Formats: sequence, structure tokens, C-alpha cells
Amino acid sequence: MEAKDGREELQALMMEAEQYKRQMESINRQMQILETTMEELHGSLNALLALEENKAGTEILVSIGSGSFIRAKLLETEKVIVGVGSALSLEKSVPEARKFFEDRVSQAGAAQEKMRKAALETTEAIQALDDEYRHLISHMQQEKK
Repeated sequence: MEAKDGREELQALMMEAEQYKRQMESINRQMQILETTMEELHGSLNALLALEENKAGTEILVSIGSGSFIRAKLLETEKVIVGVGSALSLEKSVPEARKFFEDRVSQAGAAQEKMRKAALETTEAIQALDDEYRHLISHMQQEKK
């Protein structure tokens, strides 16, 4: 093998590895988004469970963000307004809302599993490229001797 061919092959391997690294960064960002989504969904489910334990007129604390709350009274405990996407909200019974959030948790969990598999495949591809890179360097060094 000529030195020029070896260097070109090394450069191609490095470029491919960089592409896989960018892919891995994208997968990690998506996994972080999914984790945040799961936390929000579980928070919604917990809020629904707490709602079921109360009755209309019960005084509650409502989060306004940043660890701050306001006092409020529940007007109704049978129905909730659920954001279903694209700035669209629907009124649902508490059991319907719970089912909606449970389904979303299931979907997000499936997406997380898909991302874990993609991360594993990408990691294995990077490792294979690293092994090939090391083998090629070793081979080039042997030829120099």
C-alpha cells in the first residue's frame, strides 16, 4: 500500500468517525428531550392522581414556575383541560386524561428504547472505525520498516 493511499484511507475513516460522533450528539440531545418529556408526563399523571383525591372547593397550591405557587380552589374535579399538541387543548374526564398521559408515557418510552438502540449501534460503529483506524496505522508502520 502506498503511503498516499493509506493517508487517504485514514482521512476517510476520520471523516466517517466524525459523522458518527455528530450522530451520537444528536441522539443524546433527543434522549434528553425525551427524558424531560417523561418527567412532565409523570408530573401530569401525579397531578391527576392528586386531583382524584380531592373534591370541588378544596384549596390547593398551583405552581407558577420557579418554585413559586398561588393558592386556588378547585372548581371541578371531574374534568381537566389537556394539551394534545399544536396549541390544541381538549376537555377530558380525569380517567380519559389519565389514559391519554399513560399512552404518551408508553410512546415516549418506546422512543427512548429506539434511541438507546441507535446509540448502541452508533457506539459500535465508532468502535469498529477506531479498530480499523488502529489496524491501518499499524499496517502503515510495518510497511515503513
